[in-house]
Amino acid sequence: MKTMRLYFCLCAVFCFNSLFAQEEMGDGFLFPQFESGIVVFKNGTRTPAPLNYNMLQQVMMFLDNENNMMEFADLSNILVVIIGERRFFPISLKGMFYEEIKAGEGSFFVQHKAVMISQGKAAAYGGYSQTSSVTSISSIQGGSMDSQGGTLGIIGLGRTDLKVDEKFKMRKECSFFIKSGNGYKRFTSAKSLGKLFKGQASKIDEYAKEHSISFSNQEDIAKITEYTFSLVNN
Repeated sequence: MKTMRLYFCLCAVFCFNSLFAQEEMGDGFLFPQFESGIVVFKNGTRTPAPLNYNMLQQVMMFLDNENNMMEFADLSNILVVIIGERRFFPISLKGMFYEEIKAGEGSFFVQHKAVMISQGKAAAYGGYSQTSSVTSISSIQGGSMDSQGGTLGIIGLGRTDLKVDEKFKMRKECSFFIKSGNGYKRFTSAKSLGKLFKGQASKIDEYAKEHSISFSNQEDIAKITEYTFSLVNN
């Protein structure tokens, strides 16, 4: 594990349960528990570790030998993280990863994200009043310490302005991307996908209508991207 600088992550997601009413929430992680995985570095080193992706904080996390929850200090040297048969690629130095999904002769990428939605504020007799405004919270973060015990600094809650008298539930959101050069381009419809594959827009649109493709459904996304790559490669 010496190839990684380790950070203790005092994740506020776990203490959140005791602060806010959230019967309908999960814990914000992609997997139910930390799964055995491999971190592949650009120099060819492969390091096994228990891994999980925090969708609220948008960071890949792992457990050290003492089961402390950690996050990577430096993503610039990581090529890919493999959990089971699933592959996750670092997208930003802030910790975000996209999952690669194979689709025929090509692939698309999924951004797994969780947001917390306010269900209202506490009312009389233990109930919750409905509010006209919806508070969306995309990141809950705590402090961190380096492996030597030195403080790296506390990361505040930013603009979230959470209140203990509010009820929240978690909602998972997925965004879909095609890799283009060194970047990733998002698509949300047949029209936007067609723009990424010039000359194929009409066929993609026709396929989407014929198969009633939902661009919020990952299985449908896999179908239409597999079809799209077949057009390009034939």
